[in-house]
Amino acid sequence: MPEAELYAPIKRFLEAQGYDVKGEIGPCDVVGIRGEEGPVVVELKGKLTLSLILQAVDRLTVSSAVYVAFRVGRGENVWQTRRKRVLSLCRRLGLGILTVSREGTVVPVLDPAPYRPRANAERRKLLLKEFAERVGD
Repeated sequence: MPEAELYAPIKRFLEAQGYDVKGEIGPCDVVGIRGEEGPVVVELKGKLTLSLILQAVDRLTVSSAVYVAFRVGRGENVWQTRRKRVLSLCRRLGLGILTVSREGTVVPVLDPAPYRPRANAERRKLLLKEFAERVGD
């Protein structure tokens, strides 16, 4: 499914939530506006790639609600094999994830939100203990 074929399912998905949606606004693939809320930006690619993630990070300068959207199904190896790590990365970057099936079904996997790491007191304690016990470099 080429990038252009992802636009219609994403547009329908956002419109169903009350957004006014337009494509190719400036450098953004999809922009949705609802009332007085800030814009929702969606970057589209046929598959999950580093290029898609980098584009989405660039869009964080215009909106705090940025999603990556890509096709899932057979052949989408990165998503299938590294799903947990991809979710963790996008969570840390403050990005949302929308997946699009071959049939055009959009699934919101992760909503964008500011990253707030949870402190792990035990790991910190072990790190400081090892540092104190180590002699030299």
